[in-house]
Amino acid sequence: MINMLRKITHSISYTFTILFRKPIKSLAVILSITAFTVLICLMEFTIQKQEDLLSDMYEQFKINLVIMDKSASYSEDLSMNKKYASLFMDKENVLFENLSNLKIRSKGEEEITVTDEYGDYITSLNVIGLTYLPDTSEFDVTTEMGIDYDNSMLMSGRNVCIVPNRISSIGSYVYIKSEKVEELVEYLVIGTYEQEDIIFFCPYLNYSELLASSSNNIYSIESDISNTKAINDIEIFLLKYFIEPSIAGVTPVGTNELGLQYAFSFVIPKGNLEEAIDPIKADIKKLQILEPFVFVFSIAIGFIISMLSIKNRKAEFAVMRSIGASGKYVFYISFIEQAVLCIIGASIGALISWLSYSQLSDQQLNKIMIFVACYLLGTIIEAISIASLKVMRIMKASE
Repeated sequence: MINMLRKITHSISYTFTILFRKPIKSLAVILSITAFTVLICLMEFTIQKQEDLLSDMYEQFKINLVIMDKSASYSEDLSMNKKYASLFMDKENVLFENLSNLKIRSKGEEEITVTDEYGDYITSLNVIGLTYLPDTSEFDVTTEMGIDYDNSMLMSGRNVCIVPNRISSIGSYVYIKSEKVEELVEYLVIGTYEQEDIIFFCPYLNYSELLASSSNNIYSIESDISNTKAINDIEIFLLKYFIEPSIAGVTPVGTNELGLQYAFSFVIPKGNLEEAIDPIKADIKKLQILEPFVFVFSIAIGFIISMLSIKNRKAEFAVMRSIGASGKYVFYISFIEQAVLCIIGASIGALISWLSYSQLSDQQLNKIMIFVACYLLGTIIEAISIASLKVMRIMKASE
C-alpha cells in the first residue's frame, strides 16, 4: 500500500514537472477541455431553461375535459350509466390525480319525501346528485355553506344534503323516504339556499347508490385538467371507454372496458397548447439527442490527446522502461498527466459556467463528471496501449 502511494505521489510530481516543461502544449489541452466543459454546461443550461419554459406553458393553459354524445355534440341529457362515474372518482387511476373541479350531475328525476325525525311529512323535493356546489347560473340558487363543511363532502358518498332554508338549517338533520328507500334515512344539512326551488342536492355517489331508480342517471360530466402535462396519458386512458372525435368519423364498435357500448365521446380542446409546446419539446429533444454524441466524442478526444502527447515521448518511456520502470508505472505517468490536465480544464470550465449563469446546477455538475469520466476513459485506453508495449518496440518506433 505504501509502495503504491509512493508511486502515485512520484507520478503526480513527475507530471507537474512535464506540464511546466511544456507549458504551451499543456495549456492547449487545458483550454480544449475547458471549452468542452463550457459547451456541456451551456447545453444543460439550455435544456433546463427550455424545460422551465415548457412547464410555464403547461401552467398557463387551462384545458377542460368534456364528455359528449357519440357525435361529439353537446347533449342536454347524456343518460350515462353510473359506472362511468367510477372512472373519474377512482383514486387509483390517472384521471383522479390529474383532474380538478370535477362536475358530475344526475338527471334529477327521482322525488323524495322529507320528514322530521318522527316521520311527519314536511315537503316533497326532486333529487339531484352532484359532485360540486350548485350555483346560480345552472340552478338559479345561491348556496350558503356551513363553516365546517365544504365541496369535498359532495365528492363522497356520505348522507349529506343542501336544502331550501325554509325546510331546515345548516348542521341540522332531515329525514327522507323514496321509492327505493321506504324507511327513514337521516341526512346532515351542510348547506341551504333561499330560493323557492324544490330541489334536494346530495353527493352523486350517495344519490346513485341510495336514491336513484335508474342506472343510466348521469346527466353530464366535465372537468378541468389540473396537470396538462398528463394530457396524453389521460387520452390513452379515456380511449378505453370513450370515442375520440376524428375528422374521418371512425368510431370503435362493440363494448368498452366497462362492458358498455361505445356511446359517448370525450373532447379535450388542446390545439393552442400543442402549437405552443411542440416547438419547445422539439428543441429539448434535439439537445437530448446531441448530448450522448458529445460524451462519446469526449472519449475520442481523451484518446487522441493522450495519443498525441505520448507519441512524442516514446523515447522517454523507453528509457524509463530500460532502467527498470514497470509497465504499470508508465501507465500511472501517462494517465495521471492527462487526469491532472482534465481536472484543471474541467474546473476552469465549471468556474466560467458558474460566473456566466450565476449558478451551477446539480444536472450541470453531473454532466461535467460524466464528461471527465468519458475523457479519462479515452486516456486509459491509450495509456494501457503504451504501457503494454515492449521496450524494443518503443525504441524501434522512436528511431
